[in-house]
Amino acid sequence: MRTSRPFRWLVAFSSVGLLLASSARWVLAQSVQALQIPQRNSTPPLPPAPRLSWDSIAVQFREAFRVAVNEWIGRARIQGGTVSGAAAILTPGSITSDVNIELRMEQILAAWRVPGDISTAGSRVLAGAWNDWASGFQMRIPAAYPSFAAVPGPAAPPTRAAVSPPLSSGSSAGEASLQASLLAARLNASLRAYAPAAAGAPDQSVLQLAAWVQQSFQQWKNAVALTGLIGRGSVPTYAPPYVPVGPVLSGDNVSAMSPFVGPRFGIVVP
Repeated sequence: MRTSRPFRWLVAFSSVGLLLASSARWVLAQSVQALQIPQRNSTPPLPPAPRLSWDSIAVQFREAFRVAVNEWIGRARIQGGTVSGAAAILTPGSITSDVNIELRMEQILAAWRVPGDISTAGSRVLAGAWNDWASGFQMRIPAAYPSFAAVPGPAAPPTRAAVSPPLSSGSSAGEASLQASLLAARLNASLRAYAPAAAGAPDQSVLQLAAWVQQSFQQWKNAVALTGLIGRGSVPTYAPPYVPVGPVLSGDNVSAMSPFVGPRFGIVVP
């Protein structure tokens, strides 16, 4: 007996329905399984950062100050002062550098994840202490330019200094800012508001930092010489034929590169 056409269509539709239902159940099972299995490529959350201690912050200040000061030294220049006969006179403000110690320290400390408020407060005090010394530095170098004592012309050409005096023969009223007692007091006053932000108390850590700064500066100052000075200036008394030679009385000093020759700044702490 031949099967009627409607019956054959009914069987076909039933088969398709069973197949679709089976596929749906498989997709649902795979979705549930995917939700239960952790994703291997997901990034785990960062663990909470350990709480800083004031000892570690002081060490980070120390190392940031070391780096920033040595960069300042490497890019320092002399521009100004006066020339009087053979003598070079460096007046306050003659030594400059295009490195901003405060901003450079903040960049370094930010990379080391020191909190921004603490970084700014400490960097300002430490940079200010160094800048006090540098801006107030002065020195008289008696025999810097021997030929400037009697120049046969209206002006002396740029002339390299004949001597390289020790840096310690100069002075600066601002050097007091680098003394441990004053520097520690200023650091404590600046950081006191942030004391709860780190473990321990800042006082002892800051005192050790200030002592390191003073000792490092004294060691560096006593081992460094000033070199590469260049003098130039006019001879206002030159009036030939009656006054055929005269001293340089109006001039200044420059340096083509950093005038500091010696070891790097900063005592190495084991």
